[in-house]
Amino acid sequence: MPKDKLLLADADICVKCGLCLPHCPTYQQTQDENESPRGRIALIQAWAGDQLEASEKLVGHIDNCLLCRSCERVCPAVVPYGRLIDNFRSRRYLQSDTSLALSLMKKVSHNKTINRLAQKGLKLYQASRLQKTARLLKLPKLLRLDTIDRLLPDYHESTLPIQSYYPAQSPIKGEVGLFVGCMGALLDHETVNAAVKLLTAVGFNVTMPEQQVCCGALAQHNGDQKTSGQLALSTIRAFADHSLAAIVTIASGCGSQLQEYQDTTFAGKVMDISQFLMPSADALIGRLLPLDATVCLHTPCSLKNVMRAEKGALNLLKLIPGINIMPLPETMPCCGSAGSYMLDHPKMAQALLGDLLTVALEKRPDYLASSNIGCALHIAAGLRERGVPLEVVHPVVLVARQLQL
Repeated sequence: MPKDKLLLADADICVKCGLCLPHCPTYQQTQDENESPRGRIALIQAWAGDQLEASEKLVGHIDNCLLCRSCERVCPAVVPYGRLIDNFRSRRYLQSDTSLALSLMKKVSHNKTINRLAQKGLKLYQASRLQKTARLLKLPKLLRLDTIDRLLPDYHESTLPIQSYYPAQSPIKGEVGLFVGCMGALLDHETVNAAVKLLTAVGFNVTMPEQQVCCGALAQHNGDQKTSGQLALSTIRAFADHSLAAIVTIASGCGSQLQEYQDTTFAGKVMDISQFLMPSADALIGRLLPLDATVCLHTPCSLKNVMRAEKGALNLLKLIPGINIMPLPETMPCCGSAGSYMLDHPKMAQALLGDLLTVALEKRPDYLASSNIGCALHIAAGLRERGVPLEVVHPVVLVARQLQL
């Protein structure tokens, strides 16, 4: 008798055609069938059918998946690959080891009190000479926290305190909820402020509930479906105001998770901020200062393969007069960030990042824009490590900087 009929039901949809192989980042790096979607599905089938034991090697191949879901986008059989990998990992969750870096990241992400303490601690760590001293003494590496420390952006004071409500600055079109996630308020105040500035400028009241928590993606993709489900319920309760026209996200990794919540009423309201702003673009035209700069546009996997809203950022940036936008090729694979992947699989993450930076820097851009905070932090870290002074920003930041109020 098969040990897991639900896993088999999803895995059996795969016809092993191999059309996914050219789109899989780990397969492209290794040329190992076990590191392809087709190979991973075969391994899960064998385990769920009681033909293979869950050895360290088998589990390793599944864990090496970035869950970029590029394979889903091209799959003619419409295999629910992301769900299949998440469900397999959930079966193995209690047996899996968690790194110190990931454990710390989960505590900061999942607990509001710890997140607030982290904000204060990070300010002290970066605003003083503590960070420079710690790095000089190589303390992050000694404490096995170097994979997190490398991601920390340069410290900047927030230009605006984050509030729970912002009124529209032009004729009111409606009210939206802004989901900033666990990392937006902690590491990316400028994007939060830029989002508020643009949303209120085009006529929306902005609600940013203090009760909002992590979207749950970090827990779900690590196999912890219980915690993921609890975070989903908390998020839905935080945005329970039914007058909201939309729930706008500034990180596509969060947006893709929110759009797949089982509460379809909530999920149906979730939109990436660039996509949401475009129908109101008329309110921005004529108010944006020219920007004589070349912008390399990175499209996160979550925006392209899950939210299917990859044109929003490009169209929004086009509103800026004088800007030269150079998108990365559509065939560009995952940058290697992939949520916590860059913490637990640094070798593969760095290899993928290296490929992306090689292509991006050929364009000699003045800025690199990305719509996902995890990708932006990973890319910015890679640039710093290479000594390249290139600013990585969210597309809405560039637009907000040019907006005349």
